[in-house]
Amino acid sequence: MKMLYVTEDRYPPFRADVVELFAKQLPAHGHVINWVMQRGPDAHGESSPTQWLGNKVYLTPRGKTGGVVGRIINNFLGVVGDLMILPLALRDRYDVIQVRDKFFAGLVACIAARLTGAKFVHWMSYPFAESKLYQAENRLVPHHRLIWLKGHSIRLLLYKIILPLADHVFVQSERMKEDVASEGVPLIKMTSVPMGIREDQVGQAEDARVPDSTSPVLLYLGIILKLRQTEMLVRVLDKVRDKFPGAQLVYVGEGQLPGDRQAVEDEMHRLGLSEAVTITGFLSMEEAWDYVRDADICFSPFYPIPVLLSTSPTKLIEYMAMGKCIVANEHPEQCQVMEASGVGRCIPWSEEAFADEVCRLLADPEAAQQAAAQGPEWVRINRTYEVIAEEVNSVYKRILGQE
Repeated sequence: MKMLYVTEDRYPPFRADVVELFAKQLPAHGHVINWVMQRGPDAHGESSPTQWLGNKVYLTPRGKTGGVVGRIINNFLGVVGDLMILPLALRDRYDVIQVRDKFFAGLVACIAARLTGAKFVHWMSYPFAESKLYQAENRLVPHHRLIWLKGHSIRLLLYKIILPLADHVFVQSERMKEDVASEGVPLIKMTSVPMGIREDQVGQAEDARVPDSTSPVLLYLGIILKLRQTEMLVRVLDKVRDKFPGAQLVYVGEGQLPGDRQAVEDEMHRLGLSEAVTITGFLSMEEAWDYVRDADICFSPFYPIPVLLSTSPTKLIEYMAMGKCIVANEHPEQCQVMEASGVGRCIPWSEEAFADEVCRLLADPEAAQQAAAQGPEWVRINRTYEVIAEEVNSVYKRILGQE
């Protein structure tokens, strides 16, 4: 298979499902994948096309101006870059043209596929239209009226044009498949591909350790967002410290907007917990995982709003791969994984439920260790990118009539 893959990720990308699945695993199956990406901040001087992990990447322009003006310029340059799809497709004659989370690009790719006989595939990793509408309606972002308009525009393009015209649609979870089907897209042309991890990053059952009940380190890995109400964990810590006064909380991540981090800091100051809460800021994956390995209990909270119910929790799989004790709330995929693996149980979304679950684990640390030890093997069998690549590869064979 020869694929042109157009993704929203800036070059060089870092998301595991982009890098591991499409830059490494699928090429190892003999596929040729060329990419179209907008330049990241460190790639302004790089020539195009460039080589990345053995793949050819066509880089589209991106300006250096910051602020609102910079975003407007870069959105325009993104549209200009998307037009590159058509001449590339006409010249190189791909079997598949795939677009991930880009909407004008999806229109161009669909036209290019029809002109060249390629299959047009859309990869939907997140309900962006619904997310933008929720944030705009709840005033969680600046310029909420513009975000509202953008959300409705994306929704129209995606559900009325792009997905109906796609030959196949990859989604992030079974719940997302159901949600997209409710918009009129046939289930038969959708495949859910959950998040995973590299096989060499999966630990052993022996890595699970007895949590320290004297000075337990509680950890949250991931982006800090008011949309996700991640500041709630500070209030959870406050309740946990009533029984385990040495407990500390570490946020391994950064806010998407300054107000996201500020919401956490405001709770820290309000509750007098500034000395007990740490926010690391953005870290490399290796640095972040060092924090996870040192943690006693890891949080996987998903605020129960429709826009988050269709996600596939990456942090949950990473915690499990490292044999960690986990506190996670009710969420479609999260509950299925927790139950199937035996690593724990899902709890309701509330500060009291989270705090009670932390205290339960700390009160019986040996049982907590035994549950955590179930994680690595389940991940190795079900959620490595080597396993996921086999499943995705079979879908492409079916799309192309090779099975």
